[in-house]
Amino acid sequence: MSCRVKMVSQRNGRRILARPQGFTLVELVLATMISAMVIGIFSVALSLSLRVWERQQNREPSDLPSLLELLKWQLAEFEPILIRDGGRQYSIFQGDGNSLAFATDYSVRAISKGIPVIARYVFVPGRGELYYAEMPLDPYHPEAIRRFLQMNPGDTRAWPRFYLIQVGDFALSYAGEEAGGTVPSIEEGSGIPSAVMVKCAAPENTASFSAALPVNSPFAKLTLDSNASKTGLKAPVPRRRKAR
Repeated sequence: MSCRVKMVSQRNGRRILARPQGFTLVELVLATMISAMVIGIFSVALSLSLRVWERQQNREPSDLPSLLELLKWQLAEFEPILIRDGGRQYSIFQGDGNSLAFATDYSVRAISKGIPVIARYVFVPGRGELYYAEMPLDPYHPEAIRRFLQMNPGDTRAWPRFYLIQVGDFALSYAGEEAGGTVPSIEEGSGIPSAVMVKCAAPENTASFSAALPVNSPFAKLTLDSNASKTGLKAPVPRRRKAR
């Protein structure tokens, strides 16, 4: 077939030129420019990814999730033991927007060997410091309980020891029996809320989240009295101590 084309070409007085192979200079320049742009984009994206990864590696994990898990179980195992002090009796459950103290069967350090403890949470606004401490509950020595409830968490020499947890924000409120009803604080002996509402945020995190933690949820051995019914709070019912 090539011989035939050659003969026709000679007959018409024209020369058949072979088609050139490869890329032109313009095509090579354009390909080089596109490749450089793609490599530059990938390098910038990789650099940003490495910086984010380094920040995540250098950032210390927050203890806030573990703290909320601890608070949930402690509230669920709230222990309504009545304390007799100066002719009056009350159960340990008191709190406001920045602090909370109550008796519970759940000990974080198991220092009580099965005996109920008083758990205390204290948040210091402006410094992002949340302190936790607990001590064994001895209903026959109310002076030790009063001293513990009035203790300054900044005193590192005192016992029990307060443990510091860094948080971004921490706020408490208390739910009553009525739907949507909350109170800002619980005074000593005024009653027991049905749930503790927690609003918190981790350090260096502007996003906050809320949680409703039921009180005494596994037992349901609390009833209303006339004083507590005004705020929808529960009053403790004395019960026999469990055999251990």
